[in-house]
This record gives sequence, structure tokens and C-alpha cells, in this order.
Amino acid sequence: MKNVYNVGIIGVGIVGERLVKVFNQHSRFRIIQITDKNQERLQEISKSYGLTAVEHYHEILSNPLVDLVYLAVPPKLHHAIGLEIIEAEKAFFCEKPLANSTKEARELYTKAYGKGIINALHFPLVYTRAVKKAENLIKENYLGKLKRVELTGYFPEWPRHWQHNPWIDTREQGGFTREVFTHYIQLIEMFYGKIFDINSKIAYPRDQELSERELIATGCLTNGVNVLINGLCDVGREDFLSLTLFGEKGVIALRNWRNIWIAQKDEILKQLPPEDDHPTEKLVDELANALDGNPAKLVTFKEGYETHAVIEELLNTGE
Repeated sequence: MKNVYNVGIIGVGIVGERLVKVFNQHSRFRIIQITDKNQERLQEISKSYGLTAVEHYHEILSNPLVDLVYLAVPPKLHHAIGLEIIEAEKAFFCEKPLANSTKEARELYTKAYGKGIINALHFPLVYTRAVKKAENLIKENYLGKLKRVELTGYFPEWPRHWQHNPWIDTREQGGFTREVFTHYIQLIEMFYGKIFDINSKIAYPRDQELSERELIATGCLTNGVNVLINGLCDVGREDFLSLTLFGEKGVIALRNWRNIWIAQKDEILKQLPPEDDHPTEKLVDELANALDGNPAKLVTFKEGYETHAVIEELLNTGE
């Protein structure tokens, strides 16, 4: 066990910079190298945070001092670079989705496990207090018999105003189903197991290069409960996300990432008081636990592969 683990970061875009901040402030990690294809962005981040920039990610993979690699490049690059990270036998922390196809995701998952390396995906929603509260309520039988699961997302614009990049609105890599619904599909499967028998209807813009603007889909859990998925862009309201669990006795709704609303039969749905929350910091704490050789709560590549299979089926059955 080391007191401080050395991190190399491949990709320092919008989300990559968020993790730069977290790793930089964490007592158990030290960023020793960063890289990005965009040299102007790379130099900007290097200067802002006092980090060593390298021209190519191979310099990170060949550095024996690097304990953990964080990969935050566009999804279609995850597979090729990810295989090299695994071959280098570095602990591997990857942005979601794990890859750009289920086949690629399965290969990354199986090879990472074959090498026995620590692997995790950036699914911070799992570490929110709202999700932990929902888990506890489910265990306490707050819902009673589960009747339905509904996932809803409304987006006044896509891409969202803070997340414009070359791939986020492409049919090949982007769209709200891959970028946003992935988080909640992972949660559904964490709570209740695999979603199967998926059928979807998708509306795309006229430009065939652009991602979906509407998705209506159904699926089924192994316990026979139906799952309803509803996504809509370009709608006249604020961003809204909700994963709602309907039971015979009560309802649990996880809304807008960190809020939880609950009610039991004949009650008005009420929001529980929000609490201070630092989910990404908790995720990085768990990475330290794993590197120490201790039990750790991580969303692994296996779960990333299983989630990707659902997302790909949602998008493919609607074509």
C-alpha cells in the first residue's frame, strides 16, 4: 500500500478537468502527467493546475511511476486506447460509456479481468446521498411490491449549453440516451437486475449525422416489472430528469441527479431535505480503497458492459 498513488490523465476536456480538480485536491492521489490531442487545451490545463503535460499518451503508459490511468477521451477512442492501458497493466478508471459498442465494451471488460487490473467507470450518481437513501428505502420495503419503473428526461436543447464538443450530438457517439440515460440504466440494473425485452421508437433530425431527439421505449425486469423510458429534446421547459420507482405501498423518485422525492399511498410526493454531496470525491475515495487492496464500491467494467448492452439495444431496436 502506498500513501499517495500517481495518476496519469488522458483527455482534459470539460469532464476531464472536473476530475483534474478532484484528484488534485485528494490526499491519496497526485497527478504526474496529463495529455490531450488539443494542444492549446492541454497547455491551458497544465498552466492552470501546475501539471506536467506530455505530447502523447504513450508517455503515460510507459511511465513506471503511474499507478492509475484516467481515460477521458471521446467514446469511439476508448476501445483502442483502453486496450493499451490494460496491456500496460495500469489500474484503469474510464469515462462512461465504457466503449462505443457492446462488442468493444465486452472486450475491454474481459481483458481487464483477465489481467486482474483494478477497473472502474465514472458513474458518480451511485455515490450520491439520494441514491444511498433510495437503496435503504428499497431494503426497508418502503415501496412494497414493485409495480413499474419509469425513466424520464426532458432537454430544452441538445447538446446542453455547457457541453458543446465535436461528438456529443453525433449519432455515432453522442445523444442523450448514451450521455445521460446511461447513468440511470446503470442504477436500475444495480437496484433490480437486467433489463430485457427492449422495444423503442426513436425520432432523429433530418441531418443523419445527428443524435436522437426523441425516444420512447419499454423493457422488462427479471421480476416481470415493466420499465418505461421517455426522452424528449427541444421542449419548452427546464432540464428535467427523473427515475421513478412505483410500488404498491409507495413511490421513490430520484430527480435531477441529487434530489429524492418520496410518498406512500394517499400522500403527496415530497422532497427530502437536500444534503451536502460530493459524489465524485467519494468515488475517488473508493479508488484509493481498491488500490490499497481493500474492499471498494466501484462500478466496474462488467457493469459498464451490461449497461452498454441495454443502451445499444435501445438505440438499435428503434431504427
